[in-house]
Amino acid sequence: MVEMVRAKDRTPEFYGWNRVDLKPDPKAVLYPLSWGLLPLVFAAIMLVTDTGVELIPWSGGIGIVLLLIGGISAVGPRQGAFNCMKIALGFFFCILALFSWVMIANGNLSAVYGLMSSALALIMIYRSLDFIFKDIGLVYQMSWDAKKPMPTSSMVDWDIRSTRFTQNTMALKRFDSDRFAHIYGARTVGGLVLRLDIFGIHDGNRFDYRTLDLDLEDFSSEDE
Repeated sequence: MVEMVRAKDRTPEFYGWNRVDLKPDPKAVLYPLSWGLLPLVFAAIMLVTDTGVELIPWSGGIGIVLLLIGGISAVGPRQGAFNCMKIALGFFFCILALFSWVMIANGNLSAVYGLMSSALALIMIYRSLDFIFKDIGLVYQMSWDAKKPMPTSSMVDWDIRSTRFTQNTMALKRFDSDRFAHIYGARTVGGLVLRLDIFGIHDGNRFDYRTLDLDLEDFSSEDE
C-alpha cells in the first residue's frame, strides 16, 4: 500500500532538500546578557546613592554593549533575522539606549533617562530573543552551483532580489511582520549551498508548505 502524503505535509526534504540546525547556542547568548545586567544595576545603585557619579555613563554603556553582544550571538546563525519586526525593534531600542548613555557622558542628558531607556531596551531585547528561541528552525539547504540561476517561474508573491548566487537574501516572502521565508546562498565545508529559511514558526504550530507558493522541485531539477 502506497502511503499518501498531503501537499501541505510535503516538506522541502520530499524534494531533495536537507534540514539543518541553525539554532543559536544558549550559553553564548545568556552569558553576555547576564553580565550585562550587572553594570546596569551598578549604575542604578550609584545614581540612588550618589556615589561614583562619573562612572554611571560607563557602567550603563557597558551593560548595553553586553546586551547587544548577546543579541548578536542569537541572530548570527539565522541570517536575515532582522526582517522580523520584533527582532529589529529589540536591537533598535538597545542602540537608542547606548546613544542615551553617550549623551549622558557628554552632560546632555540625565542618567535617569539612561536607566529608563536601558530598562526598555532590556524588555525589548528579551522579547526578541524569546521569539528566536521559540522558533522551531525550519531551515533547509541543498548543494548549489554558483553559475546556476535560481528558478523563479513558480515563485508567487516573492520579492526576488537576485537570481544569481549570493550570500545575501536572494528572495523573500512575508507572511506577516514577524514571519517570513527567505532564500540565500551560503558557503559550507561541503561547498556552496542554497538555503531556504522559514522564520517565525513557533513550537506547537504547524506550517503549511503550500503557503510558500513555489515549486520546490524546480530547484533540484538538472536542467540548466
